[in-house]
Amino acid sequence: MTDLNSILELKKKGIISIIGAGGKTTLMFKLAKELESSPLNLRVLTTTTTKIFMPAPSQSEKILVTQSIDTLLKKFTAELQDHHHLSAAGRIDERTKKLVGFSPEIIDQIQQSGLFDWIIVEADGAARKPLKATAEHEPVVPETSKYLIIVAGLDAIGHPLDDTHVHRAKIFSKKTGLPLNSPVTEAAVADLLAIEIRKAQNQAPDSQCVALLNKADDEKAQETGNTIANLLTAEKCFHKIVVAALQSKHPVPEIEVLRN
Repeated sequence: MTDLNSILELKKKGIISIIGAGGKTTLMFKLAKELESSPLNLRVLTTTTTKIFMPAPSQSEKILVTQSIDTLLKKFTAELQDHHHLSAAGRIDERTKKLVGFSPEIIDQIQQSGLFDWIIVEADGAARKPLKATAEHEPVVPETSKYLIIVAGLDAIGHPLDDTHVHRAKIFSKKTGLPLNSPVTEAAVADLLAIEIRKAQNQAPDSQCVALLNKADDEKAQETGNTIANLLTAEKCFHKIVVAALQSKHPVPEIEVLRN
């Protein structure tokens, strides 16, 4: 079975920034595990420019927390002797217990250190909703990102455009023209993804952009994903469009890949 790394064609080592909703964290740690386990013994860092929940041991065995870049680089150097995948954050939010990440500038400094082959960054928050529209200050993408992956959860299709199903539903409505409380459509999702990826690419102009349509867990969801993928082929901003089921044993059981 083809793995995510091969499907996404991650050839240029560097920073992968993940935005959107409906599977960002799952994608980040699945990719990290694949890259770490490759025959090339790749060194992988998972982190964020926003906030993420504390990783489970199955996702990341070693988590480093410090706001000092000098201390961080020293800890990385020591820990990479025994671990090829590390997670890191600047601090822990005392109220939510989430990991609070680093600024894009700090992540760029980590990249320049040469300690890691890959740095995977969760660069957007979605309040665990399957879809989201970004506020003015979002996302937070490192400028030197080589890849920019936007994720969307197919399970939102057909549900009302409201705050239960879409993070920042009012902004989603404003950006796409879909009225609040109307059923979320494939066309509206395609419109939003194109709008959001262009906005994010302004922060990382040299990145290759990928749309990952997640939760294609059955035939109906796969058809929905393929419909959105076909709509997205009209957009020239995507290098690749992938329909996937990240929570299944095989993340891409029946994959539809469209190129521009």
